[in-house]
Amino acid sequence: MKKLRFFIALFMAKLATFLLKMLGRNATYMPGEVALKISKDFLGHLKLPETVICVTGTNGKTTVSNLLTSILTKNGYDVTNNSFGSNVQAGIAAVLLQDSDIFGRAKKKIAVLEVDERSSLLIHPYIKPDYLIVNNIMRDSVKRNAHTDFISYIITSALTEKTKLILNGDDLITSSLAPQCKNRMYFGLDAEKPEVSDKPFLRDIVYCPDCGAPLESEYLRYNHIGRMYCTACEKKSPDRDYLVTAIDRENSFFTVDFKGESHTFTLINDNIVNVYNSCAVVAMLTILGLSPEQIEKGFSQSKIVKSRFDTMSAGKLKITFQMSKGQNPIACTRCFNYVASIPKENKLLIVSTDDISDNTNESENVCWLYDCDYSIFSDESIAKIIFTGPRCRDHLLRALIAGVNKEKIVLCEDTDKAVSLIDPEKYTDIYVLYDLYRQEDAAKMRVQFKKLGEGTK
Repeated sequence: MKKLRFFIALFMAKLATFLLKMLGRNATYMPGEVALKISKDFLGHLKLPETVICVTGTNGKTTVSNLLTSILTKNGYDVTNNSFGSNVQAGIAAVLLQDSDIFGRAKKKIAVLEVDERSSLLIHPYIKPDYLIVNNIMRDSVKRNAHTDFISYIITSALTEKTKLILNGDDLITSSLAPQCKNRMYFGLDAEKPEVSDKPFLRDIVYCPDCGAPLESEYLRYNHIGRMYCTACEKKSPDRDYLVTAIDRENSFFTVDFKGESHTFTLINDNIVNVYNSCAVVAMLTILGLSPEQIEKGFSQSKIVKSRFDTMSAGKLKITFQMSKGQNPIACTRCFNYVASIPKENKLLIVSTDDISDNTNESENVCWLYDCDYSIFSDESIAKIIFTGPRCRDHLLRALIAGVNKEKIVLCEDTDKAVSLIDPEKYTDIYVLYDLYRQEDAAKMRVQFKKLGEGTK
C-alpha cells in the first residue's frame, strides 16, 4: 500500500512540476508538498544519488552548498542541488523529484543539499547523508530556533553513526555535535588571530558542555567562534584537519594547510565568515577526491551568489549589496562589522533588515535587535545611516541605546524612497544591508542607484 501511495505521489508531483513549468514557474517547492501530502514517507522511497552531501548550520549553508555545486559542476560533475528552492522537507523532495526518473530513481550521482537545521528530524531519517557539513550553531530567530542547545539536540538526534561529519573546529558547539558519528573532520582559521581575548558582545556558550565548568578562551573572533578550553576537564576546541593559515586580501587568495601541505586558492570574498565557508568547501572537495588544482579552478570561476553579496557602480557611486538576515542577530552583527572594517571613509549605509513575513498586523518581534551590536555604527568611517522600513524607529531606538550619534541617522519608512535621500556628491561609498525577504526592494534600489549615478530621474 505504501509503495502504491508513493507511485501515485510521484505521478502527481511530476504532473505538478510539468504544469508549473508550463506556467513559467520554477516548481521548487509545490511538487514536493504535493508528494508529501499523498505519501508522508515519500523521501524514504526515492532512490538517492550515490553520494549525498548535506549542509546545515545557522549561517552560511547557502553559500557553502552553492560553492560546492559550482566547483563540482565546473569540474565535470553532474549535481543535484536545491540552490533555487527551499531547504525544508518539501523543497528537498521537489529537487530530488526533478532529478529522478518516472520510477523515482536518481539521474545524477551526487546531491548537495542545503538542509534547514530545524528540519533535520523530518529529513535525515529518510535521507541519511554520506557527509554532513556544519558551518556553525548560533542564536537565531527566538521565535523559531529557540536556543543553540535545542538545535544541537535536533541535529544530533537526526543522524546515524554512519554519516561522516565536516565540522567547524573553531565552534565548540558545532564540534561537539553528534558524538555517535566517529568519522569527523574539522576545519578552521589560524590566520589573523585576534591579539587579545576580550569577551565579545555575545557568546552562545560560556560553560563546558561536558562538565559545566566555566570556559576560557585563547581568543574569540566573534560570538563564541575561536579557540576555547575548559578550566576543569580536558574539553577544548579540537585540532583542525583543514586550516586557513594565510589570507591575502590585496591579491584575493587564501592558504589552507592539510595533509602536511599548503595550498593557495582564490578568495571569493574576504568577510571572515566566508573564509570559514571557503575552508569548509576545500575540506569537502578534497575528501571527495578533487585535487588542489581542480578546486582552485572552481574557486577562480565562482562567485558568492548575487542574492547574498553583490557590487555595482553608477557614475561615481560604488554600491555594495549584502544580505543581512533579519531576526538573526549574529548574521546582522557580522554584516555591520564587515562594513565598518572596510578601509574607506565617509561611508553611507542603508539598513533594511525588517522581515516582511513577520510584519503582519504590525506584530513583528523586535527583541532580536537587542542581541545585535549596534555600537558598531559609531565607527568614524560611517558618516550616515538610513534606517528604512516599517520598523525604522525601532532601529533608531536600538542605535541610540548603543550610543550612536543621532545626527548621523535618517529614518525612511518607505523603502522605495531611501535612495532619493542620498546626496551623490557627498556620499559615493554606499552599503545596502537587506533582509532575505527584501530582495525585491534591493532590486528596485539597483535601478534607482543607476539613475542617481547617471544624474537621471
